[in-house]
Amino acid sequence: RAATRGAGGFRGRTGPAGSGGVRPTMSPSAPSVSSTPLPESEWPTPPSCPGSPLCEPSSAASAPTTSLTASSLAPGNAPNTCDYVFHTTKGDVTVRAFRSLSPAGADRLHTLVRHGFYDGSPLYRILPGFVAQWGVAAEPSLATVFDWRNDVSGSILPDEQPNPDGPGNDKLWVSYSSSYDTATNPPTATNRTAELFLNLVDNKAKLDGKSFVPFAKVVKGMEVVDTWYAGYGEMDGACGLHLDGGWVCHGPNETDLYAGGAAFVAQKFPSFDRIGYVTANPNPRDPDPSWYYGNTKHHFSWSDGGEGHGVLWYLVFAAVAVMFIGLIKRQKNVTSAAARKERRGS
Repeated sequence: RAATRGAGGFRGRTGPAGSGGVRPTMSPSAPSVSSTPLPESEWPTPPSCPGSPLCEPSSAASAPTTSLTASSLAPGNAPNTCDYVFHTTKGDVTVRAFRSLSPAGADRLHTLVRHGFYDGSPLYRILPGFVAQWGVAAEPSLATVFDWRNDVSGSILPDEQPNPDGPGNDKLWVSYSSSYDTATNPPTATNRTAELFLNLVDNKAKLDGKSFVPFAKVVKGMEVVDTWYAGYGEMDGACGLHLDGGWVCHGPNETDLYAGGAAFVAQKFPSFDRIGYVTANPNPRDPDPSWYYGNTKHHFSWSDGGEGHGVLWYLVFAAVAVMFIGLIKRQKNVTSAAARKERRGS
């Protein structure tokens, strides 16, 4: 299957820039907010090959969990819903994955976190008003296993179609970066492995028709995302794809990133923020997503506004409406009683 660089994350660049919305504030020198940055001395040692079950992608899902920070996760398929907390140099970001939206994608994320894949890895492509991307392992020996160009057995996920009742690539939603299958018209996303991108704005119009499959959503810590270093702009090799985005083009080259890993980033791109490690909370009950995040079509929180607010929002609205109607009726009764009293007095 022929594939070229497309419009997804970096391996599939997410279409032309510009969202029609207000860009989030993302300063290259923005201070840390929300949660305390993790001391690098407390980060786990990133996995490498040989040694990690991830070196054999075909069997990694069934291997016992090796990450001490993800010991709550069991081998096999991902939970129906799972919170993954990415502890970054600027604070914590919680991503809630919904297996129903992408079984293969959710299971892969589950396996990667169980074996510490993202430990020490860079947040290497931050484009304000578009996407934030990560997912190249810190150790080159492991990163190259999940470089789709190497076609390691089991590393490339089977293609999935977006859930027709899913949220689309809306703001806060996460999809896998992909290359493009040029045998289709229009070209569609394919060759997913481990790279993820977070939609910083509503990208449904640009990405949904290209088969990028959103399956997880940032439910806490978006203010942290807004402080991730964005000063390097677009990646080398993709400078001509987003000329209307207004970003500089001083980011790393994809091939160098896979080949050099964290050491390359520390030397050439020292300002990049990084993921220290990832913890997980399977089947979160705070609250159940079908209650708090609305119906299966939107999964919006009631505070997001827009279509599909969710049951809680409607209950709050109904309660306020009933109280308001009650106050009006009470005021009318008081006014009527006063009028009758005044007539009797006259």
